[in-house]
Amino acid sequence: MTNSILIVDDDKRLRELLEDYLLEKKFFVYLSEDFTSTKEILKYFMFDLIIIDRMMPTGDGIDLIKIIKEKNSTPIIMLTAMGESENKIEGLKFGADDYIAKPFEPEELYLRIIKLLNLYKQNSEENNIIMFGNYLYNLTTLQLKKENKDIYLTEGENKLLNKLILKKNEMVLREELAESNFDENELRKIDVQVNRLRQKIEHNPKQPHFIKTVRGKGYKLICNQI
Repeated sequence: MTNSILIVDDDKRLRELLEDYLLEKKFFVYLSEDFTSTKEILKYFMFDLIIIDRMMPTGDGIDLIKIIKEKNSTPIIMLTAMGESENKIEGLKFGADDYIAKPFEPEELYLRIIKLLNLYKQNSEENNIIMFGNYLYNLTTLQLKKENKDIYLTEGENKLLNKLILKKNEMVLREELAESNFDENELRKIDVQVNRLRQKIEHNPKQPHFIKTVRGKGYKLICNQI
């Protein structure tokens, strides 16, 4: 999937130069010329990476970084003509992930972009892997594996396991696990599905180690995140 990059800089020539260069590298590129317009853009759009100039006519790039990092972990590279170490430290302290001083070679910026995107992708993938016993469940692909082998789950079993995993180590009410119509028949269906899921993942389904019953209330999945 092509990554999207927002460039925030009041220097029109630099914006357009970077746009042309990064378009050649197959990125989606979006431009903003000042602090105020960028705040508006960020209300409606998310980007895979943001490049921000330190000083702009309508505000300080560091204040913009603070706003972004309060809401999400989008990687940020700060561009600035101020190359002194105290300015670099200030930018990193308030959330910039990397720092490059003007003037710079576009290829250096490109290499820093690739490094950051790969790092964030790796961290995101690791955070989406849930482990219980010898099982790994990927919250992104919705795949369950045991010792690198795929475990087949029906759509209903997958939805059930996903709900339990999203509240791992916490009790989930039977009503929360039901698709709709919280009558006794629907709740009994959940119990049947839990038993079927146990048949696939428990060594002894009658004495489950992972999917615990909370008597009269619901179920709890015992697991750890890696």
